Amino acid sequence: MNVLATAGLAVDPAGRALLLDLIHDNLGFQLTIPDQVTGRDHLIEVVNACAKADGGMNALAGAVRMMRPDTPESDHVRRLTHQPRMYDLLPDAELMWLRSMLSGLIPPRLSASVRRAAGSGEPPSDVRDAWAAFCVLTDFNTPASGLPPALAFVEYVAAKCAPGLAGELRAWNTLQARRLQAEPGLRELRADPQPDSPAGARLHLMIVVQPDGIDPGRHQVSFWRQDDPEVWPPARGGLHTVAGDQLERHVDALVVDAEKAWAEYRGEVALEFVLPRALLNLPVHRWCKEHETGDPRPLFLDYPIVLRSLERMRSPQWHRAWRMRWEAMATEPSAERVYFCTADDTGERHRLDAILSEEQWIVMVLAAAPSLRPRPGEDELAAGLRSGLPALLWHPEASLDLLREVVTWLVDGSLNDLPVQVQKSRRAAFRKLTIPVDLRPVRDLVILWDDPSRLVFLDSPPFRPAPPPGNADERGRAS
Repeated sequence: MNVLATAGLAVDPAGRALLLDLIHDNLGFQLTIPDQVTGRDHLIEVVNACAKADGGMNALAGAVRMMRPDTPESDHVRRLTHQPRMYDLLPDAELMWLRSMLSGLIPPRLSASVRRAAGSGEPPSDVRDAWAAFCVLTDFNTPASGLPPALAFVEYVAAKCAPGLAGELRAWNTLQARRLQAEPGLRELRADPQPDSPAGARLHLMIVVQPDGIDPGRHQVSFWRQDDPEVWPPARGGLHTVAGDQLERHVDALVVDAEKAWAEYRGEVALEFVLPRALLNLPVHRWCKEHETGDPRPLFLDYPIVLRSLERMRSPQWHRAWRMRWEAMATEPSAERVYFCTADDTGERHRLDAILSEEQWIVMVLAAAPSLRPRPGEDELAAGLRSGLPALLWHPEASLDLLREVVTWLVDGSLNDLPVQVQKSRRAAFRKLTIPVDLRPVRDLVILWDDPSRLVFLDSPPFRPAPPPGNADERGRAS
């Protein structure tokens, strides 16, 4: 019933009426459904009637599939009606023992363990303790490894418990895996232990903005929110259509939602905007969050903010060179590997392409902000992307001499820390610190920082259930 409510049927009388008509069509006869005051109570009556009728649950699953095709809710109903729950396959005595062990137990990073156990599924983020999490995961599909997610979760909990309790949980898990013929999956999991997050691990909120194909004044926005620093890619978030003047507010809502999901996390986080060339000059580095408070806070105070190239992510023919330059930067992140463009570099077709073909260069500073459309053979942005340079920087109006001075100071040390160094410098510009260079231009310095190890499939459907922020328009809600 909760799944049907998540699908929006608890608040949609017309949808419930259609659901009942489809159930009747699938069954070939009418069910008697008492009327109820609330939509949720009416759904309870529908589910109870289907459970009592021969073939009723299959008819319910078929009706939901027709109304909500290819959605998590449809898949969840199908699983619940066609597959036995793992919870029902275990003896009551075993479940009572586990409940006594897990009730009230809140291990470190509980939500991350739940998400890891769920795999590609999307569990709720508000489980109160380990027992509630176990119960939720009993409804999830068993993956190809053969180990049910609920048993994988018990293993993750054991890894965070004191030795005595950990041993008892592992012994219980071994017995249940034997009952369910899932021992190979359990052995595989134990042979590949999940370490705690390494030092310097960072969560990312990746926001993809594309022009709407119908209305040039609107944009398609989707997101990938990383909730575990060792898992990529996460499930794709909702897809919404947003008016251009509402983009900042929409991003604000995504960031606030992410912070709520990250409440247990104690590490660093970062924001990434994946943009097409035509939108690379969006001033995302100046955007703020928490507008609803009346005192919005600049995003850069709390996060490193970088751009990523939508064209490059969608162009696998560029990825080999891209990966090679990224690895080269990790191996030798020297400041001497930064190339500063000049006006002469684009005076002859493919001159810059030839310069950047030298393996020495891994970062490039553009002489000017990229134009909305490429200039074949004479384009700095295109040359940098196709040559595989993982980092490109530019400024909308600073002179080349000033830009060289600022960037040289920023990269003095390790290039690997460039996004964080830019963030720190933006903070310092507000504090008017006495340092060797004038940091005011850093406020509008744009950094395109592309990590090829974190790709996403941009054409995949949304999987993470997320209510659209209030500023999304009705087409965004429908999508």
